[in-house]
Amino acid sequence: MNLDEQNNRLTQWMVLGNGQYQVCGRTLPRLPSGAYTCQLDCYGNPLFQAKQLHVDDLIEFSDSLSSKILHEITRFWTLGERFQRYGFLHRRGYLLYGKQGSGKSSLVHQTVARVVAAGHLAFFCEVPNVFVRCAERFRQVEPERPIVCIFEDIDAIIAVYGDSDLLQWLDGNQQVDRAVNIATTNYPEKLDRRIVARPRRFDRLLRIESPDARLRAGYFARKLPDQPAEERAHWVRLTEGLSFAALAELVISVYCLDNDLEETVTLLKDLDAETPSSAEYLTPFNGVPAPVSVPAALN
Repeated sequence: MNLDEQNNRLTQWMVLGNGQYQVCGRTLPRLPSGAYTCQLDCYGNPLFQAKQLHVDDLIEFSDSLSSKILHEITRFWTLGERFQRYGFLHRRGYLLYGKQGSGKSSLVHQTVARVVAAGHLAFFCEVPNVFVRCAERFRQVEPERPIVCIFEDIDAIIAVYGDSDLLQWLDGNQQVDRAVNIATTNYPEKLDRRIVARPRRFDRLLRIESPDARLRAGYFARKLPDQPAEERAHWVRLTEGLSFAALAELVISVYCLDNDLEETVTLLKDLDAETPSSAEYLTPFNGVPAPVSVPAALN
């Protein structure tokens, strides 16, 4: 029997109620470990679509931010009994912010990849009310399994769909626990105080900085393994303050398009200076003290 035949094989009976039954295909007691987006079918039933993670070029350091977050999350899963003892839902929240191209999304994908490798699940929120419905139904099937919930560009999500469903979720009103929420934004100043200033919605606010010299050297070593050490050191000095996205463009411009190194760096820094970003908001935003800056070791 080939794979298509196995997938289409009718194996169980679905109970509809009122003495009605319907055949159904293959079933699983658990979702395969992975990252998923959340959708609804034409009947309003939740669907989980596997999502590709972009982790091939990520650079890992033992003391990188992604490693620290993963360590915190790994320890967090073991603390459920303590939360239950004191009457709290077992939940945690991270808000990562910084200028475009600083590596927030890559950091999220790196963290998610490690969480998935541990056998857990990640759900990416695109439409809040759909996400919440899917998460609630998931918990009916798997009540205890750890989940990480991702809200990329949370300010953009709120701009389109409002913040009502998100606030309900972040407050735990659906009673879904064993959950870690991770959100990203380029513009934290656009977020209402209701999102960032209330404990238990986001417990950790982390500003993601452009890569420091060590991370830039690691990036160039990964992308340009044959680059002489002296030349690499020159590249590292020239690229102070540039984002990971700018470093990628520099490699493409010089090595793929034969453009001049110094001229390209100048253009990239001019472009970076023209791009609005959270780097302008080092003072408290929305009355919330600015967190400690952390470079992301990735991409």
